[in-house]
Amino acid sequence: MADIHELMVAMDLRGDLPETELAELRWHLGLGSRPEHITEETIVVNEVLDLLPDEQEPVQDENGDWVIKEFPQPAWEDGSPYAASKIPGAGCSILVRADDHADERWALTCRWEVHPDGHAEVAERIGWLAARLHKNESFFGYQRWYEDNEPELLSVRDGKVVACRNGAFVPPFWDEPDADC
Repeated sequence: MADIHELMVAMDLRGDLPETELAELRWHLGLGSRPEHITEETIVVNEVLDLLPDEQEPVQDENGDWVIKEFPQPAWEDGSPYAASKIPGAGCSILVRADDHADERWALTCRWEVHPDGHAEVAERIGWLAARLHKNESFFGYQRWYEDNEPELLSVRDGKVVACRNGAFVPPFWDEPDADC
């Protein structure tokens, strides 16, 4: 059984985003290489030493902790169009500059298949995007569990993305509490 959700967002972002933020956004969308300002992270692995794969060789740091060093991973590996595996159609990420009527903005449209392992990255990236909207009404999106026929519309309320379910605003799938807790 798959736990895949479909996520589609279309939004306009502010036209004055700094180049470092644009480079990071392109990287997270799978549209560019890792920017130089994204550096290795040190991860303490004392508790999981025996679970590490052979290719990950921990070293001891100056505090005696066993650590590995890794670069963060982008939210989506490849933004180029691909045939979706569980949802009909294609997944993709598109970011283009729009310079119309002296109203500079970045137009972003994405459609992805999201596995629960990627919920934290989705939450972080969508929150980042919502904080950089061109205008509050410049956001449209929907979410759908891959077996559902009807999507749930997404909107931005008080700076956060919410889903509309049964006439109420609820957290989107990436922010829902675990059902097993």
